Amino acid sequence: MLKYLRMGNKRTKVIWWSLIIITVATFLGGFVFLLGSGLGSGFQAAAGGALGTVNGKQIGRTEFLNSLEEQRASYRREYGSDPVERDLRMLEVQTWRSLVLQHLMLEKAKELGLDATDREVVLGLQMSPPAALANAPVFQTNGQFDYQKYQAALRDPNNNWSQFEDMMREQIPIRKLQERLLVSLKVSEGEIAEAFHDRFDRVDATIAMLPWVSTAQGEIPDAELERVYQANKSRFMSGARTELEVLQVPKKFTDAETKAARDQAESLVRRARAGEDFAQLASDYSEGPGADEGGVVKRSFRPDEFEGEIASHIVPLQINQIADAFQDQTRFVIVKRMPPDSATAPGNIRIAQIVVRIRADAELAAQQLEDLKKTVARARREGLGRAAAAAGLATFNTGPFETGSVPPALYAAPEAAEWAVNAKQNEVSTVFISDDQFVIAQVTRQRAAGVAPRTEVTAQVRQLAELDRGVGLAKGRADTLARMLAAGTPIEQAAPTVGATLFTVAGTSRDAPDQRISGAPELIGALFRTPAGKTVGPVRAVNGWYFARVDRSAPADTSMLVGLKGQIVSEILERRQRSFLSAFLTDLRSDAKVKDLRGQYTNAN
Repeated sequence: MLKYLRMGNKRTKVIWWSLIIITVATFLGGFVFLLGSGLGSGFQAAAGGALGTVNGKQIGRTEFLNSLEEQRASYRREYGSDPVERDLRMLEVQTWRSLVLQHLMLEKAKELGLDATDREVVLGLQMSPPAALANAPVFQTNGQFDYQKYQAALRDPNNNWSQFEDMMREQIPIRKLQERLLVSLKVSEGEIAEAFHDRFDRVDATIAMLPWVSTAQGEIPDAELERVYQANKSRFMSGARTELEVLQVPKKFTDAETKAARDQAESLVRRARAGEDFAQLASDYSEGPGADEGGVVKRSFRPDEFEGEIASHIVPLQINQIADAFQDQTRFVIVKRMPPDSATAPGNIRIAQIVVRIRADAELAAQQLEDLKKTVARARREGLGRAAAAAGLATFNTGPFETGSVPPALYAAPEAAEWAVNAKQNEVSTVFISDDQFVIAQVTRQRAAGVAPRTEVTAQVRQLAELDRGVGLAKGRADTLARMLAAGTPIEQAAPTVGATLFTVAGTSRDAPDQRISGAPELIGALFRTPAGKTVGPVRAVNGWYFARVDRSAPADTSMLVGLKGQIVSEILERRQRSFLSAFLTDLRSDAKVKDLRGQYTNAN
């Protein structure tokens, strides 16, 4: 709950957009300056110094800031407010990742001799303007891109379009590379027909299911575990995975610093209760999400969603009542219960908040950072666990996670997960600074995409082995049921005698099978191979034994394929393209020499 009030939990995964979509760096700041708003001058003032390199080519500060501003603009359009705290950190990491991929794609395009002609640049600007232009407020009418306004600006000789011409010269080769990569992907007539039948063939059936027998398993021999692992390897396929050992150290504050923030928060509570407008106070003083909108949290909550201390502050509130300020790590939070709106479910609570951050003493923060830099130096000699223990600190392990993703344990410092993409085995990171803590990471395990080693999936293998034993124990009853069905006993009469669960499925397909049989692909395949009126079984699945009588078999009308062919081809190609591009970009990134120097501007290590 507290996490949501800090940054909006539902947004975190949404913000972590798919890596296969190339987000091209834009020059939004320069364009706004061009049109006279003055914002571009801030970006110009921030320019100077590379924030990183990709195979020796620099990613400049201006390039990063402009791309970040485009990401922030997208966030504002989506959520109606500026990103703060963890959301902003996620956007910064995503911006960096997008720029790295853009540079790699452009480099590969140039290697292949792909470039942009002057005519292509002109046509690109005229017909397909970059997102920075299409989303610029000056070209919006009623929230939509106004092509006529844009064309008028193109015709204005006083506008300098050189920056956008340069942008198009970088985008066009990347588009050509993508087209070249994807043009080789084909869909055969056989694949189209198979996809059509998987979606539209239907079966009605009566199912008898004998579940596995749950007993005290005891110790399972290693040979049995290995057999189960080998038999189920396809279940353990995954992309490249990384595992980190992590040290998280909360930021330190003096009593005076904490008192100053508490006093300010309590003062704001008194002012709000005395009649000052809560929304204005939030706009003026809050450092939390939605401050510009009066601190209103853009969702409602069930009372049981609040836990611990926060529940005691919020749940008893009456509408328009303001709670006492309470501390949440490095901030104090003031909550007001808002009247329900049209989107508030009955019984739910709608709130607004003011967040007051504790301001750390610069010398204390600098000293804590210096101490952690010494921990980093020692960790690079002895390992992070030993270095942390020597400082009286404890580490934790993230567990394996997909390389390039962010495990929940690192949501507060997603930079650590991004660093791990190009880090080597046993490498130790710099000190990452999050809102509430300092973070150091060490790579403890890496593996390429493919089947996970048994040591990584020990729990899953043991569970499958227990299921396998339990299914084996039910074999006697399955054999009895098979003999009864072979002798002509109807499945409705035979199933109860052996304790089988009987149910029917209607209109099930291969693509979207009935949920009750979705975990038994062996049975699904058998249903569509069996004529109506016939019985199939026993079919051994991971969770038990299945028998079925096919009551109706309805193959799809192939005349429908003519009208659906284009849609089916498009869907197959989209999935294939996503998979292909994802693998291509992963290979590019894994082979690249990427240096992220952003941290050196705030915490040189």
